[in-house]
Amino acid sequence: MELALEGETRIESTPIMSTFMQWIHLMAAVITLGGVAFLVLIMMPALGVLNAEQRAALSKAVGERFRWASWSAILLLLVSGAYNIRRYYWEEPWDRAWTLLAAKMVLAFLLFAIVLTLTLPFERFAILRARQQKWYLVALIAGILVVVISAYLRPR
Repeated sequence: MELALEGETRIESTPIMSTFMQWIHLMAAVITLGGVAFLVLIMMPALGVLNAEQRAALSKAVGERFRWASWSAILLLLVSGAYNIRRYYWEEPWDRAWTLLAAKMVLAFLLFAIVLTLTLPFERFAILRARQQKWYLVALIAGILVVVISAYLRPR
């Protein structure tokens, strides 16, 4: 399949490249959504057994590591997602697939916004971080919906 807008140089999309970009997209999604699920389902509930000082230290250490892992994965999701849209949807007419793809993108951007906002080390977001378990739960639900829509939309 050739990839290019009208008047641009045509680039041949090989099956290897398409497979590689889908693999990158899937792995980045696993890292992002898996990290959010870990925080919501395992780490945050377990923090209750620690004293306030230990809780703060562990939360800070995990948050710093999660920040770089999630930001890197989100960047990969954006790049591979743009490639996949161009590869599989660009020439398709606006129909149910595009509508679902748009819904998937809105939910993905909601997840990205929550993760990026909660992991930014700025005081202005402290009010949101005070309720981070609820915000991460919203991100987890959005991510699960993205996976459900993706399963329906997957290239056949």
